[in-house]
Amino acid sequence: MSPDSKSPKQDSQEPGPPSGTTARLSGRAPSAWGATRDALAALRNLDALLRSGSVLYRTILDLLPELRTSATVLRDLFERAQSTEGAPREVGDHGVARVTELTELLEATAQADGERDELAARTRRLADELEAVADLLALLERAADPAPTEVSVDRLVREAVRLSPGAGRGRELVLRFDEAAPDCAVDADPSVVGTLLSLLAGSIDGGAPGVVLRARCSRDEAVFAFEPATAADACFPAFSVRVPAQVPPTAAVVVAVAAQIGASLERDRGRASLRMRCAPG
Repeated sequence: MSPDSKSPKQDSQEPGPPSGTTARLSGRAPSAWGATRDALAALRNLDALLRSGSVLYRTILDLLPELRTSATVLRDLFERAQSTEGAPREVGDHGVARVTELTELLEATAQADGERDELAARTRRLADELEAVADLLALLERAADPAPTEVSVDRLVREAVRLSPGAGRGRELVLRFDEAAPDCAVDADPSVVGTLLSLLAGSIDGGAPGVVLRARCSRDEAVFAFEPATAADACFPAFSVRVPAQVPPTAAVVVAVAAQIGASLERDRGRASLRMRCAPG
């Protein structure tokens, strides 16, 4: 794959649950995800205000009632996930614990208990984790009711780049793509598989050289293999992507989503691979 003249970042958008899903793991209607995103945005706003020396602390205190409402929205989301089993419950447990930390943070902010820089650092860490956990729950819901289409391996990798979080979110990673030649197609929901590939890339400790994704096609299956990049991989196209924070439930969600889409997942010694059946024809 060669880089497009158009930057993949121009198409970046957040993945969310599909409209029309009837059996949602969180038990919430699609519109409720808007409230979740608003709650996370409010937390990002608190971080920005705490870091800005020109903002009076009184202004921050005036926003605390709204932020407490945001915490309630997030707690409700994760408590609903706690009532399920398996990976969604792990996500819910972790989310509720982080919301408890958020409540403590808001109380500390109300009492000015700590320097603004310290409070801002705590806010940003919690925002990263809560956003990552909410995205995991959204991914599980989308994978439970996907919108599959016949899509090429090349397109799926581009989708993973496109779904990379925006600036300031997640960890930046250099991803090199050793493309399949010839290319092949699979029946899949590009949003689900693209997000899954991003999570797998983020799970590899590639250090400064980054991570290489090697795609291979046979008559029956497509393989996406991730491993730390080496100097020999410098010849492959490189993409600067941001990968979600690796929170504890991530591993369980990756396994669950792979199973939901009928893919085979293998992990061993800092490497990971995803195998999918090729589309017929």
